[in-house]
Amino acid sequence: MIVIIMISVVVEHIFPYRQAWLRNKGDVLSDFFQTFVILPTASKIAEFAIPIVLFYPITWLSSSLGVFKFSQEWGTLTHFMIALLACEFFYYWYHRIGHELPLLWRFHSVHHGAERVYWLNSGRFHVLDAFASSFLYFTPMLFLGTSPEAVILIITFSSVTGFMEHVNIDFKAGWLNYILNTAEHHRWHHSLKIVESNTNYGKVLIVWDLVFRTFHLPKDKAVQEVGIVGNPVSRNFFGQLIHPFKKGA
Repeated sequence: MIVIIMISVVVEHIFPYRQAWLRNKGDVLSDFFQTFVILPTASKIAEFAIPIVLFYPITWLSSSLGVFKFSQEWGTLTHFMIALLACEFFYYWYHRIGHELPLLWRFHSVHHGAERVYWLNSGRFHVLDAFASSFLYFTPMLFLGTSPEAVILIITFSSVTGFMEHVNIDFKAGWLNYILNTAEHHRWHHSLKIVESNTNYGKVLIVWDLVFRTFHLPKDKAVQEVGIVGNPVSRNFFGQLIHPFKKGA
């Protein structure tokens, strides 16, 4: 992961998608703290909370109602593929509702308040939004009885793609745009225009956007301004922390 980050930082400055997004807007310190401290911490707390909150009810439901669970004979790859689709389904709807429900948008807007899209703001989330999305993302794996090896693969894959979808690198992903959530179409999710930003909700995969018709990747057109309309989000961590509770957020 460290190697990927180092390479991406260098390539951003050689082949930037937008030259203006290379300039420090006073957001680097906060983005660094959010990406490398707050998001990982919130995710870990969610991982610990899921078994405590859900383990016994789910175990009871599974045994009483015959809820579908993985067979350990299926192998890691099968566990990985099915669990990833399930995790992405949960995340897709949480993310989409986060854009459509004003209460949840107050928290999610912290991520979209960024004035540029680059490698370091991949983890810029309000701590409560980060916890909720991580909690819902990991939950299907517990329901399905996913193998530990597949869980590690999903968490690793999610971390890498979550970082890569924000890089400010001018490249064409080609057919991968119809499988993964790439930087090429994730930038549209950060567009200042709501009709463009209310699209491409996937985290790792873009499949559910294709299924539910929220996929957006116009040809021969570049993303212009990014951010949110209305109450601007602070560039410092404390301002972002209290943003959802401010009037007009």
